[in-house]
Amino acid sequence: MDSLSYLRLERDWGTFEDWQRDFMACALSSRAGWAVCGYHMFLRKYVNIMIDEHSGNVPVGFYPLIVVDMWEHAYYRDYLTDKKSYLIAQMREFNWNVIEERIKKTEAIAQVVK
Repeated sequence: MDSLSYLRLERDWGTFEDWQRDFMACALSSRAGWAVCGYHMFLRKYVNIMIDEHSGNVPVGFYPLIVVDMWEHAYYRDYLTDKKSYLIAQMREFNWNVIEERIKKTEAIAQVVK
């Protein structure tokens, strides 16, 4: 709870739980694509987006931090159509040490872009 990633997501979302809820809603709304949390250089905050297909809705100036594959091939074998259970399982596997390093790189990039 005192990690930079926790503090930044909490800062930009109000609470860490609000970020999680929004990330999950974003992921579950995906027809075929990826749910992504990243830093938006122009908004200067962390946002959640859904990338449709292979290249739709990718914003300019966006640095990805967390990516979850929401294509059917990623979950169907083990979860059939239960995308929510797949997503919860994936979120439990997040390596927060890696995410923390990405946040640190993002903070450095954000200082240059200022």
